[in-house]
Parts: sequence; C-alpha cells; structure tokens
Amino acid sequence: MIKESNIFPIENLSALSADYRLLEIIGLNSTGDDYDINIQYITKKLSYSLRHPVIVIHREGIPFLIVKDEAEILRAIPNDGLEAKYGDFVYFKDTDQVRFLDFESEDESEKQIILRFLQFDLSGEIRKDPRLWQPRTGDAFYSKEPARNAGSNQVAIFNGFIPRVVALPTGGYGICVDITKKYMAKNPLRAHLSNAEFNNLKRQKRRLVYRYGKNWFEIKPDELSSLDISKYRFKRESGSVTLLDDIRKIYNGTMPPHLAKIPDSASVLVYRNNEKQPKGAVAAMCYATYDTEDREVSRLHRASIIPPFFRRKYSSTVISKYLNKLKHGNVQIQISTTPLSPDLGLFDFPDLQFNNDIVLGCETSSKANLRVEKQKLGMERKKLLLSPKVGFYTNAPFTRQYILVPETIHNSFGNEKYFLKDLAAMVDKMHPTSSGWKPIVVPYDDRNKTNSLDIGLEIISKLGENTTMMLEGYAVVILPSHLERNKKMHDETAALVVSECLNDYNVSASIMHTRILEKCYGHEEVNGESKYYIKRGENKKLERLYQGYLFGVAVNQVLLNNERWPFILATPLHADLVIGIDVKQHIAGFTFVDKYSKNILPAWDKSQNKEKLSSDQVSRILVENITKFAEFSDQPIKTITFHRDGRIFQTEKAGIESAIKLLVETGTLPPDTSYTVVEIPKKSKVPFRLFDVTKTFDIWKEHEDNGKVLNPQMGTYALLNDYEAYVCTTGREYSKKGTSKPLYVKHVSGSMPFKNVLEDIFFLSHLAYTKPDDCSRNPITIKMTDRRINLLGSSYNSQKINLMKSINQ
Repeated sequence: MIKESNIFPIENLSALSADYRLLEIIGLNSTGDDYDINIQYITKKLSYSLRHPVIVIHREGIPFLIVKDEAEILRAIPNDGLEAKYGDFVYFKDTDQVRFLDFESEDESEKQIILRFLQFDLSGEIRKDPRLWQPRTGDAFYSKEPARNAGSNQVAIFNGFIPRVVALPTGGYGICVDITKKYMAKNPLRAHLSNAEFNNLKRQKRRLVYRYGKNWFEIKPDELSSLDISKYRFKRESGSVTLLDDIRKIYNGTMPPHLAKIPDSASVLVYRNNEKQPKGAVAAMCYATYDTEDREVSRLHRASIIPPFFRRKYSSTVISKYLNKLKHGNVQIQISTTPLSPDLGLFDFPDLQFNNDIVLGCETSSKANLRVEKQKLGMERKKLLLSPKVGFYTNAPFTRQYILVPETIHNSFGNEKYFLKDLAAMVDKMHPTSSGWKPIVVPYDDRNKTNSLDIGLEIISKLGENTTMMLEGYAVVILPSHLERNKKMHDETAALVVSECLNDYNVSASIMHTRILEKCYGHEEVNGESKYYIKRGENKKLERLYQGYLFGVAVNQVLLNNERWPFILATPLHADLVIGIDVKQHIAGFTFVDKYSKNILPAWDKSQNKEKLSSDQVSRILVENITKFAEFSDQPIKTITFHRDGRIFQTEKAGIESAIKLLVETGTLPPDTSYTVVEIPKKSKVPFRLFDVTKTFDIWKEHEDNGKVLNPQMGTYALLNDYEAYVCTTGREYSKKGTSKPLYVKHVSGSMPFKNVLEDIFFLSHLAYTKPDDCSRNPITIKMTDRRINLLGSSYNSQKINLMKSINQ
C-alpha cells in the first residue's frame, strides 16, 4: 500500500533565489487584535497595488515590510504613507538593507518570505494562461470550457483547481493541488433587467461572473444603474468612454451573437472592485453562479462528487497541463510529477459507552464488551440506540416540552394520530422515562400567514399563549414547506424563531421541516373518512425514508436539543477538560467536555463584536463554567485544551490566561494546571488530501475507476511541522462517494504534545451525535458549538420584529 498526498515537490530550489529589501514600518499601533488585522490589510493592499509579493516580518519586535529589491517596486511604494484599516497611518522607512534569499534557506523568518514569493509567482504565472479564469484573487482557477456531458439545461459545470505552495515536512517546498468545481448559469442575465429582477438577485446574495472578453471575474452587484450602456461612462487612458464603445473595442468587432444584437438601452450593474471603487458591468455579459446548497444545483453536485481515483488523476493532470512551464523570474520552476508520500501515523478508535454499561469497541486491544468491525461501527451505534435494552446514555425526565405545528399540517397528518404519535414513540424508544415525551401541541396559522415575518411572529405569539413566562422549556418548531424552498426566507424565519423563543420565553427551540413528511404521507378516503398512510414506494423506499426521518428528528430536534447525549467516550482523553469556542454575528458559543465526555455543557452569550470576543467576556464565561465542572469532577482538572473554531484573537488569549490564573488563585484549579490552544478552521488554506494506492498503475492509461485508489483510514494523521497537522476524522471505513478531507489543526500555544492534541480531536469526532450512523469531520467541541450558534447567530430584522410586537400588543 502506497500512501500518497496531493503535494508535488519543487525539484530545483537550488536554482531559485531573490534579493529582498527591508522597509521599517513606522506608526503602527503594536497592541491588540487591530495590530494583526492592520498587518493583513497592509499586506493585501500593497500586494494588489504593487502587483508584487509583499510580506511583513518582525525582527526584535520591529515590523518590517519585505519587498523584492526591484526599482519598479520601490518607486511604487507610497512615500506619503498609507492609512491602515483601524485609524493608524503608517510610513515605510527604507533601511537600505538588501538581503540575498536562498530558497533552500532553513531560517524560519526567511521560510515565510519564500512561501510568499513562490505563491505570488505561482498565481501570477497561472493567471497568464488564457485557458483559465479566477473569480477573485486567492480563489481557485477554472477552465473557460465547461465540462462535457455534465450540468443541466440551465447550469454549466466548470472544472478547476486550487494550487498552494507548502513547506514540506522533510524540508523544501511543494505545490499542493486539489480539484474543485464551479456552477454557473449557461445563459447570461437579460439585457434589460427590471428593479424586481435586480432586487431578487440582491436578496439571494447572488454573485455573478462578468465575462468581459477574455477576462472573466466574479462580481457582487451593488445597484442597478439608471444609465444604460450607451450613457454609462468611465475613464480609460485614451479618455472617457461608454460601456457600449468599450465592449465593441474588447471584442474587436467579433462578438457573441447575444452581444452583437445588444441594444443601446441595455442595463448596467454597478459593483465595486478590490479598491472599493464603483465600476459598471453590462448585465448581458454577467452569468449567475450557484452554491452547492442552491436548489438549482443540489442534484448536480451530488452527481459530480469526485472519488479518490479521479481526484488523484486530475491533480496530476493539472501539474502536467497547467503547471509545467511556470517561472520564478527567468528560471523555470521544475515540479515533480510524482506526489509526496509523507510520513503518517495512525490512531486507534476509542471505545464508546452506551446506557446499561454497554461498551462498544473496534480495536483488538479494546476492553469493550461488544466488538464490531470498523466498517460497521456507525450501523451498530444506531442499532444500540434503537435497542430497548440500551438506548441513550443520558436519561432523565423531560422538563416542559412544546411542538409548534402549522395548521395545514396539523389538520392532516401532523397530529397525535399520525406523525406526532410516531415521533413520540421513537423518542420514548431511545429515551424511555416514566412519564414519556409528551409535548404541548401548539398549532399555528400558516393558512393566512404566508411570508416569513408573519409566520415567525405567529409562532412566537402562539408559544406565548401556551407558556409560563421565563419558565425553562424546549420546543420543536415545524416550519411550512414553502419556506424550505426559499433558503433566505427559511434562514430568516428560523433565526427569528430560535432567538425570540429564547429571549422572550427562555425556551430552547429547534427547527424541523415537512418536505420529507409530505413526500412520505399519502391520503385516502374510506367510507367518507379521511385517512393518512405511509406510501410504500419501490422496495419500501418511502417507509425506510420515513423511519430514517423520524430517527433524525427524535435525535436532533428533541433529544440533543434537550441535552441528552446518546453515548460517551469509554477511552479517556489526554486532556481533563476540552473547551470549544466560536463566535458568529455577535453570538459567542462555548462547549465544555470532560475527560470521558460524561459531562457536556454548551453555553452561549451575546458579543459586542461579531468575529471576536473580549478578554473580560472570555474570562467570565470560563470562570463560571470551569468552576461548575471542578465542583462535580472526581479528579482535579490539570490539563485543559481550547479548540478555537477559526482564528483565535489576542483578546481571547488574554481572557483564557486571565481565567486560568484566577481559577488557580482561588484554588478551583491546582497550581500546576496547564492549558493548550489550537485553531481548527472549517476550511484550510492548503487543500491537503491523502490517498491509499493499493497497487501502482499508469494513471494516463486508466480512464475508469479501477478501485486501486482508496480514501485513507480514519485516524491517519500527518504532522507537517511543529505547529501544523492534519488528521483524518473521515475515511474509507464509511462508504461515501467523495474523497475524504483531512481536518487541519494549528497548534497556537501550550505544552501538551501535538500528537496528544490530535488524538483527542480524533476521539471527540467519534461523538457523532447528530448522525450516529455516520462519521463526523469535526470534534464535538466544534460541532456542538457551531450547531448552537448557527441559528442564534443568523441575521433577521429584529428592529422590525420589535416594532410589530409593540403594534400588536
């Protein structure tokens, strides 16, 4: 078995070099998170304006701007300074220090410069290829030719790739190449756009590809201009021109048919470029793009998922087709056609404990009383949860429960005779209690209330009629199916309901939908009486779909919302306490998990900043909740790990340090308590993949999947360096169509060995609570935090809601 990556080493580093110059940055405030943000802003701003690589490094605490020592670049650096993002005005003082940069250098600060220079060269060289286009700087590159025999009548699929320069674990550098796709409308927007059509684009937050002759790029339309293409003017070096004159010039008299017929009165869209300057775009040259979640492409996306065989083959194709003639200056960069085979480790699967002392395990060394093959682990977890002898690990009587049902559904199959009866039976089967799950059923009017705002207010109003003010409770809210078809309307309604239920009535609400139910239920009249039944479908497909949906709703919308946990770790973590942290749209989320995950405590709080938390807020929440854990813990909490979803800010680091110090001083934590901080972003800048190749073969001669390229095993991990690693929390043990994507982890600070941190993350990913029969890419510390704040942190018009509430009172 050959272990391969999608990294292709650069073979002639000894032939690559550059001279760089240091310019001292003067006037930059050196404290807080604004400092880091300003550094990023300066780097991005100057890179774009100079069209050359720029990086900021620190030497003896002093920031220096690093640029190539070329007269053209030095002349373009602003002598009168640059306004940074948060009020600082900075100046660049030439130190007259010119350094020779050997691309084989092992100096850590120079490695960052080499990475920056190589990545800039790589992207710049690829942009010169007329066969390719790039939506925005830093994005993937895509072919201008749509994929053959793919797409639909309305949507075309464009194949693309993401190239990133990476430092290799054994020294040197390589190009990491991953494959991606872009979904774009086959036809452009109409030549004449109405205000209603434009407003619809804005509501959908639709991005457009402006196919401006040979240059294609993505834009976000801000407004529909009152001027048409014959009157909308902008400046060129030759003087002021109209958009109509401009497009005639760029096509040099040979236009596509739809542009050859374009009238003078055609619409103009206004967007802003990278420098925030308004620009005009011809609407008839713009093509809508789609996300994988959009209804127009959801089926296409499922059908175009790339298995390991083809992802490996296409990565090599990119190297030979697009990256074989790249240059650094006048020297051609030689990239190996043989991908890197990195040193890998493999973690064992943890044992899992269920109710009634059932311990499930996979490894030969496991102490479990129930063993199963790794490939059957997910199915066995679900089987145990449905077993009358096992069920959920956490079991306790329910507090007050509600289920809010649209009247149209309640008056048909969504009542105690059909769906609600089945749902209660499923909940009680997995979580039996003496009183059972008996929610207060609250129908609400969806016959006369149809828009998202009215429906949201109706739900809140009906809940208020049936609850005692601020008495804790839990609710399942069923949204009408027409909202599910409009993603923006659905998300606004869901955010409104979840937030207002919590704010007004201290009720924790979860959201479910009716589309699957409407698909599964049939209706008949027997002797004049209406009856509903579950359709059979081919091979009982709809019956299985219905049972699967019942299971999912019972687990996610009822039991997890009530903080009932299906199973826990029987194999301990290295850390005594692991804490997940995230913030989204002014909502801070925390998830606390102890050594065996017996105690899992989600917490949330409102934040003044939409992306980062203040040190005082972090300290307050940590002190409050760690104190709770310490009171009930059998063992002292000596090692703590923090998982930050995305980037951790300086204020958050300060809050963590302050909290630990205070807890030690008060005796809550022992004096030798240590903590470690890691970042776990949802997306890694480096699109790292791993493949297990069972037998060597010629990839150019094999055109069909021969089954010889597999996903890696779950638990495989790769340490790229002392502070960056990838761990496979998904893999071939679970049969999925696509290629598994290792989870990126960055070690920020702390004394816990990085390998132990990674193993804890892998163990916590086995707590796949939201879908027990499947694997989870993220650990429960990230998954649970994300699940909670996603709805609470979603936007809705709260001011309008409060106004309408006051009117209706």
